[in-house]
Amino acid sequence: MGSYIVWAVGALSALSAKLISTRGDPVANHLGPLLSPEAQIYFPGTEGFKNASVRWSSAIRPQFKAIVKVTTEEDVKNVVQFANEHNHDFLAFNGGHGTTYHLSKVKNGIGIQMAGMKGIKIVDDGKAALVQGGVQTGELGPYLWSNGKQTVTTGCDCAGFISPLLGGGHGWLQGRYGLVADQLISARMITANATAITVSREEHPDLFWGIRGAGHNFGIFTEMKIKIYDRSPEQDQWAALGLTFTHDKLEQVFGITNEWITSKNRPVELTHYGVVLNIPDIDPDHPVIILWIYYQGASIPDLYTSPLRALGPIAEDYSVTNLADVNTHLSAHYGGLACATGFSRILFPVSLDTWPLANLRSATEQLGNLSSDFASSMLMLESYATNAVGQFPSADSAFPDRGGQLLAGLLLTYPDDERLDAQGATIGREMRETLVKGTGKELVTYVNYAAGDESLESIYGYEAWRLEKLKGLKREWDPRERFSFYAPIPVV
Repeated sequence: MGSYIVWAVGALSALSAKLISTRGDPVANHLGPLLSPEAQIYFPGTEGFKNASVRWSSAIRPQFKAIVKVTTEEDVKNVVQFANEHNHDFLAFNGGHGTTYHLSKVKNGIGIQMAGMKGIKIVDDGKAALVQGGVQTGELGPYLWSNGKQTVTTGCDCAGFISPLLGGGHGWLQGRYGLVADQLISARMITANATAITVSREEHPDLFWGIRGAGHNFGIFTEMKIKIYDRSPEQDQWAALGLTFTHDKLEQVFGITNEWITSKNRPVELTHYGVVLNIPDIDPDHPVIILWIYYQGASIPDLYTSPLRALGPIAEDYSVTNLADVNTHLSAHYGGLACATGFSRILFPVSLDTWPLANLRSATEQLGNLSSDFASSMLMLESYATNAVGQFPSADSAFPDRGGQLLAGLLLTYPDDERLDAQGATIGREMRETLVKGTGKELVTYVNYAAGDESLESIYGYEAWRLEKLKGLKREWDPRERFSFYAPIPVV
């Protein structure tokens, strides 16, 4: 009897800790007992709910009646089953970086916080790793690095690892190994009807095609098996040079980098990343340009530095780091400005083949003329090496933009104030149009940066067969459109 009482008291204590509380709520009464002992349920009005609700962009406002911090695959399955039975929206999240307005359509929903699933394990004699759904990029990279391994990761530590993969995933080492999605071997996922399945080239191959580029539409991913690679001494170092230029050098700076992009011998080691932003202490009247050049090696060849230095940058920053720390230069590390919260942020991306110099000039002028509410916004100009990206057959996955060489776009930043949302959306659309006009390309949108107002074709490809295949998968795996809060694919 005594042991039973001890067990009962312990079970009740665990349950009360799990339900951070609302008496009489079906989430607490019906879902709570089904969850693992380490899971937590947060309700509005509690500190846990407040902390779990914080997103990278305050402009994205999904409405939750409860947030469940899951710790097992079974937890995820039970939350989805409960939400289906009680007709609640549900949304899984990790880093909370998505800025598509569709996320704000979640109403009276159940949030599924993946941060309790942090497992990483190297398997298959060091050729692969198992990565759980709550792992962030800034956790995976250093873990692999400390174990003599590496893989393709994105340029922000505080973003989840799995979510970018679902949209393709541009990032470091893609010139050697392809996109983040190209590293996927298999995935464990919970489907819309609360079924746990494994997806790979051998199991559900059509769905495996779809989750690499449009995965947000098909399930919640609890674990992925990915390819990893050995570190090597000649590749361990990353040289980084940051150069700051006044606005008048814009055409010359990006004219030089266009030569790199179009070179037949474009080096796999070379990446460049530009930002155009307002820094009144440097120039109170015009935006300035900061260009980071990264080279996987102990130093950057003069071929890529001398022409830019000859333009007379007003500031220079040089260092040598490694892959585990490379995101610090862009302040995209834990504690960096790019990971700070409390701002409204929306991205308006454009895929390009080369930098359109006249368009960049027009966009820079638009940026300089923004009101004070939006003055912290910037143009993000990303150029990862693409050598291996184009070596994968385009039809092999749902990712539609193997030929794209660059990512450009406005990162609109403004105070957390709903009254500014509509004005910000107008600014973003105008800037996006400025960047793409005259390039000879239709608008091509990187889904991981999508604002939400783009066409399906711009996100998932202009080839008719792609959309038909995706719609067919949607009808098969999510006919009730339960996964409809991130660049949703309709069933018809």
